[in-house]
Amino acid sequence: MGYNKGINDRMEYYRLVIWNSHEDETIRSRFEPFGIDEERHLANKALFNEASDLIAKNESEHAEWRKASDVFSATQDSARRKKTKIAQFLKFWYDADSPEAIDLGLYNNKISKYSDLMKTGRQFYSVLLANEAILTKLIPFGYTTESITADQNELLSLDNLRQKREQESGDAQVSTKERNAKLDELDERVSEMVRLARLIFQDAEAQYLEKLGVVVRS
Repeated sequence: MGYNKGINDRMEYYRLVIWNSHEDETIRSRFEPFGIDEERHLANKALFNEASDLIAKNESEHAEWRKASDVFSATQDSARRKKTKIAQFLKFWYDADSPEAIDLGLYNNKISKYSDLMKTGRQFYSVLLANEAILTKLIPFGYTTESITADQNELLSLDNLRQKREQESGDAQVSTKERNAKLDELDERVSEMVRLARLIFQDAEAQYLEKLGVVVRS
């Protein structure tokens, strides 16, 4: 069963069936001959609470995944922009055929994937920070060794941020499976009770179905 939509409404329906079947004396007594006794009612309530806890856990895991994803995306965009900006300034000094431009990969514009950004970025900053003559060219544009090192560190942090995002994604997927398995169990338990109630409470006793949240056609 798909639970991504209307999960709160579904849980309210489960709660209504489980609690009212236990707390209404007539429904409780009519269910008992079918094995739905005190122990079973308490087990149903415990199952509902377990499902509620897993729903909360799943929401938390997905929130952590969204946060990690947002941080990774924002940092990646920032690192890409900063590298591109420095490259633009250096192009003022170095044409495409210069040794400096070639070493820096200055005119390498084929950056379509994350792996491209990391490969070219590592090379770019490694060459740049190792060459005092090139660094000097950036001083008029407001750069220092410290600021460029900070930009390099931001780029290098992406691998860890990407790993964090993937870890959180995996945790969220596991949490969703756990939640859905418990909800399937809960749904099966409640559906059985509703099927029984439809057989027991008919005609003049239809009000007991309504008390369980079951729509009765007139």
